[in-house]
Amino acid sequence: MNIEGIVDELESLLLDASHLPFTNKRILEEDDVVRLLDELREKLPVELAEASQIVAERQRILEQAQEEGQRIIDQAKVYASKLTDENVISKQAQEQSSELVILGHKEADNLRNDAIVYADSVFKHLEGQIERALEVVRHGHSELSQSKRK
Repeated sequence: MNIEGIVDELESLLLDASHLPFTNKRILEEDDVVRLLDELREKLPVELAEASQIVAERQRILEQAQEEGQRIIDQAKVYASKLTDENVISKQAQEQSSELVILGHKEADNLRNDAIVYADSVFKHLEGQIERALEVVRHGHSELSQSKRK
């Protein structure tokens, strides 16, 4: 079960728990809560490792985009130097070279932006899951603490 499933199960456990009369307190099975908290503790490192992999993949994509952009720029420079040997086509070569450089920069920027958007989306999703899990853990801990005081 993933973190979201554990959070859902904790939520169900809480919502299905019996109410104490005249209070907003609920009675929970301690074993069930402890089991789910243990599962959560087990899964969080896995989710964090996946997040680290996503960051590494994002970095690899950015580096690849920069390398591709540089390769395109280098090709444009080589192409431009070949074309400038002749006066008649010198101006045309410079224009094409500039266009290729601009295209290379745009392509590198697009790849970089796509990688950033993807990584941001994954981080937002992961952040939401972790926040929900943390809220359930805090709530479960609070409930357990209140149960012990009684």
